[in-house]
Amino acid sequence: MKSFLAKSILVLSVLFMLVGFMPVGQSNVSANSFDQQESLNFDQSALTEDNYSNEGENLTQFNEDQIILFAEPGPTYPGTNVEMRIGDILYSTKTLGSSSQIVGHTGIVNSNFKVVHVTLPVNGGTVDNMTGYMNRHGVGETIKVYRPRDGRGVNAAKWATYNYSSVKEYSIEPFAKLGTLSPNYCSKFIWQAFYFGEGLDMLNLNNTPDLRGFVTPSMIASSPNVIYLTSFTAR
Repeated sequence: MKSFLAKSILVLSVLFMLVGFMPVGQSNVSANSFDQQESLNFDQSALTEDNYSNEGENLTQFNEDQIILFAEPGPTYPGTNVEMRIGDILYSTKTLGSSSQIVGHTGIVNSNFKVVHVTLPVNGGTVDNMTGYMNRHGVGETIKVYRPRDGRGVNAAKWATYNYSSVKEYSIEPFAKLGTLSPNYCSKFIWQAFYFGEGLDMLNLNNTPDLRGFVTPSMIASSPNVIYLTSFTAR
């Protein structure tokens, strides 16, 4: 089992390294043609289009007004005084030579302040409390927190909570539709949560569920629709 997991991690690491520089393109197919057999549970909100600028990871540029906090605050992130909020995205960079549990990963904080994510070790979707989520990382590895702009994230977290159990298999299939729920992988699941829950393409490329492509964890972290907030280390 350990040999199989190690080989799987190696393959995924190489794949993410190769695809990390290949953005998802735009679809020429209408979203109305989305296969009904692949339809998902969602509450798609009508949102206005805004212009965003990426603030990167410079905390001196952080402005509370850019977020508009709608969600109730929760406990603080480990080792910080930053309160957790529903819809926060957790991002960890995993490369060859780091821990064997996860290779480049994203999850979303739900209304119970637990982390909903799709991961290889459970071969599908799961929900972890913070201790369990950190245990999937090596001790001392950095987990970064990104917060959606303009109050978004609550409906994405709700969608993720309703749908994670339908992900029965973890698999990275670069030519699968973005709307396919199972098999799935971490960053595509987060993209789906914001598309179906918030009506938002996180990549700002007019992507739709019928498009065949992939989304890497780094694409979610570098999205112009989120702001870097803080980081903490697994312990």
